[in-house]
Amino acid sequence: MTINLSNKINETGWKDFTNSSPFLDYDFFLSLEESGVIGQESGWQAVYIEEAKKSLLYTFVKNHSYGEYIFDWDWANFYGSRGIPYYPKLTSMIPFTSATTSHFLNTRSENIMNNYEEFFSSNPYSSSHFLFLTESEKEFFKSYDYHLRDSFQYHFCNDNYKDFDDFLSHLKSKKAKQIRKERCFDQDITFKKISGDEITDQHYKEMYQFYLTTISKKNAIPYLNETFFKLIFKRLANSICYIQANRNEEVIAGALYFFSGERLYGRYWGSVEDIPNLHFELCYYQGIEFCIEKKLSVFEAGAQGEHKISRGFRPVKTFSAHKIKIPAIHTAIEGYIKSEREQINNILPELSSRLPFK
Repeated sequence: MTINLSNKINETGWKDFTNSSPFLDYDFFLSLEESGVIGQESGWQAVYIEEAKKSLLYTFVKNHSYGEYIFDWDWANFYGSRGIPYYPKLTSMIPFTSATTSHFLNTRSENIMNNYEEFFSSNPYSSSHFLFLTESEKEFFKSYDYHLRDSFQYHFCNDNYKDFDDFLSHLKSKKAKQIRKERCFDQDITFKKISGDEITDQHYKEMYQFYLTTISKKNAIPYLNETFFKLIFKRLANSICYIQANRNEEVIAGALYFFSGERLYGRYWGSVEDIPNLHFELCYYQGIEFCIEKKLSVFEAGAQGEHKISRGFRPVKTFSAHKIKIPAIHTAIEGYIKSEREQINNILPELSSRLPFK
């Protein structure tokens, strides 16, 4: 069993494993590392626990809670108000990515998990978190005394639609009419989906600048850098769809998607012009089209944004697992999670009732 805190993944070991998600690709993690997006200085110190040729668990030593999408700021504030350090903690997820993926490469391993639990208990980490669990991982983490926490996102489910018009035919006429109206742009604005061998260096440069425009508008933190975009556009070209918006052949906006054989993941977008409905087109409708064209089953559009419901995105529960090292606080957190779950269970039926389908 190997526990690696060197921030350098083992190429030979990692490439022994086959995984279905682009975010579990060796080249994706390598790009995170080589760009400096993860590492000790960024507060994402990688930990890889490997059982040779069998399985691997990935997690991160975190000294903050940024870039996680499952928020524990209340827990950190609770610790802080009592003078107890909440950081460092351990968090296992795809950095800066709210995508459901396995936390083990290849197969889930009790041997690795036992080693991980020993690593957690013998080091000064306040807590252990596994975010965006797969369905099959829920009971596994419960067996290790983790509390399961409910959250939700909005997903488009491809019901074997033939094309976008077929999708619209399943919507209430008023909703379908509204979407058609939103997709009407001036004739000088066109859209292009770019993937695989069509991707060039110019595309990563464009997308990085669009990413920065969105960060600036939201006063958000730029977790990613240009080197990261350069590396993933080169290494993961066959798992990327970059969608351009052009006005008279001049690129004015772009959106970046990742995809596997079954799922599409919307990640980043940006625009240098403020054009009504352009965000909906690039981040939702173009993605739905791509999902249908490639016969992908699900388009994960991420959390937040109730406006997604009227555009055919269903509220779907996601799950995370949490263990707090101090027993009394671990017990108290269970009550917090239970209350949160009740709120979600109350709101999801109301959100689902607003779906546009006939």
